Amino acid sequence: MKDRIRFHKGFSLIETVIYVAILAVLSVLVINTILIMFSAFTKASILRRVTLDGETAFERITREIRLASSINDGSSILNVNPSRLVLNTVRSATDSTSVIKQFYVSSGRLVLQEDSNPIEYLISPRATTTSFIVSKIITTHSQVAKISLTLEVGKGSNQVSRSFFNTVILRGSY
Repeated sequence: MKDRIRFHKGFSLIETVIYVAILAVLSVLVINTILIMFSAFTKASILRRVTLDGETAFERITREIRLASSINDGSSILNVNPSRLVLNTVRSATDSTSVIKQFYVSSGRLVLQEDSNPIEYLISPRATTTSFIVSKIITTHSQVAKISLTLEVGKGSNQVSRSFFNTVILRGSY
């Protein structure tokens, strides 16, 4: 009687195939979830980069335009993409030395150049300026600069583009 009752240790072939199939399905789900999370993190990082670059560049442009006494019509290229904005301004709010400051696109990056000094990049190397358009509006008492800036960061399916708009009164013009 003892010969007939045997306890088999281990798994049958069918049980092993079922366990492997369940493990494969769970592995695919976990890997897919990790890839989706990585993609979302990458897009969020790129969006943060383009937003930070745009806000930083716009803050600098706005500050410089507000200090300016006028837009240099002879040197500026307005209402086209890419524009060149040349300002007759002062060095800073505390230094009233007259200078000329230029904003333009060089090699896909927005730059600022003060007089003949070296250029200063206003956006990171990973960002590209796809559009920079400046318009001049003249009122009876002042001049206004209307700015449109579009930046792109990333490549392929992870590319993010964002546009920024602002209208700034030249405080030195009234």
